[in-house]
Amino acid sequence: MKAIEDHLGIHPGQTTADGLFTFTEVECLGACVNAPMVQINDDYFEDLTPETTVELLKALQASAEATGLSAGPAGLGGESTEGTGSQSGEDRGQTGANVTSGGRRYVAKGVQVPSSGPMTGRKTCENSKGLTSLTGEPWNSADMMRTDGAL
Repeated sequence: MKAIEDHLGIHPGQTTADGLFTFTEVECLGACVNAPMVQINDDYFEDLTPETTVELLKALQASAEATGLSAGPAGLGGESTEGTGSQSGEDRGQTGANVTSGGRRYVAKGVQVPSSGPMTGRKTCENSKGLTSLTGEPWNSADMMRTDGAL
């Protein structure tokens, strides 16, 4: 939150002078394993650091300037799909040429913008340490059920 406040110069409940960003603090985005994260319109950006948060905000600001878009209900994407790559499937919102090891990106009028999801290049929902639960064989009912007939 401090990175957002410092970069945009606003606090929760406020909107930037250009109307591009409104900063709202929420209790839960339902993805603790991917925290810290932000939601921008309908997209979630995960595994953020203060540096990647500012990088994301700068990219969104630059793409808005480059495309001539302003704040409003259409958001940064507007109605144009130019530069967004595939519109469905695993590669939605990106082109193969713009995928980087630090997370997927797409290009909007020459500006590289991170795609939603993990900013670390992680491809699955598990945390950065890998799978940490459900790592053993599941129990089987023969070992877990009472055999004394009491049930």
